[in-house]
Amino acid sequence: MASRPESVKFDFMKTNLLHRTFQLLLLNATLVALAAGCASHDERSYNQDFNQNLPTSPNYTIENVDDTHFRVIVHQGSPLPGTQRIIYVKEVAATVAATEAKHRDWQNWNLDYIQERDKGWMHVVIAEVTRKNAIEKTSASTP
Repeated sequence: MASRPESVKFDFMKTNLLHRTFQLLLLNATLVALAAGCASHDERSYNQDFNQNLPTSPNYTIENVDDTHFRVIVHQGSPLPGTQRIIYVKEVAATVAATEAKHRDWQNWNLDYIQERDKGWMHVVIAEVTRKNAIEKTSASTP
């Protein structure tokens, strides 16, 4: 029985090692992609949370930046042509921002639209909400 020459054995081992390395890289890439998907923000339905029936079916997320800032990200959940969709999305951002600011017991805040774009049929608005007075007086603390 003839044995393989050393160069053929080495080429086979090299090919096998490359194949195993590729499999490991593919597995790692899949795990990273799945983990990134799991780390996404909790998207909420405006129509459900605020008992509305807007035709754009807007969805939103709230991102906490720090004690005096948060972001509201709103996008259309269903297509609607024309400029009315932009108005709906901005109204939703303002309503969600006001509700969240009140939930945080903020008396005064600023709402700034920091980004607005279209992704195909979907309009997206990102608004930043900033607390005006870091130390707000409440009626209970005034003499």
